[in-house]
Amino acid sequence: MSGDVKEVGTGINLFTAGEVSGVARWFNDTADVLSIDDDDLEDTIAFVSKGGMTFLSPILPDLRAIVCTAGSRESHLAILSRESDVPCVLAADLTGTVSDGDTVVLDLADSETARVSVAAAGAVTA
Repeated sequence: MSGDVKEVGTGINLFTAGEVSGVARWFNDTADVLSIDDDDLEDTIAFVSKGGMTFLSPILPDLRAIVCTAGSRESHLAILSRESDVPCVLAADLTGTVSDGDTVVLDLADSETARVSVAAAGAVTA
């Protein structure tokens, strides 16, 4: 990661996936999922605050990755994430701010700990 990227949290890495980057979008309830319409989700990193976010199920396979502030390796979200082969950070401790539209970089190289970073406006990530 370059100096244009600021670490904003860590969490449990569900499976090793190297570096994953995309655009942050918070999902708080079913209405957020229903409001997507035909939005392109392939670059979306979904941020959620509950481990049992079953309302993500219809869009989960289309997401770039998921960051959840709760959950464990045995949670429903973890199981769905593994089945859909979507990188997932669980029990994320976000010490910085992540807003909708931020470019997020997930360092998923370590099999245990994931690092969540936000790129500065205008920064280019690989």
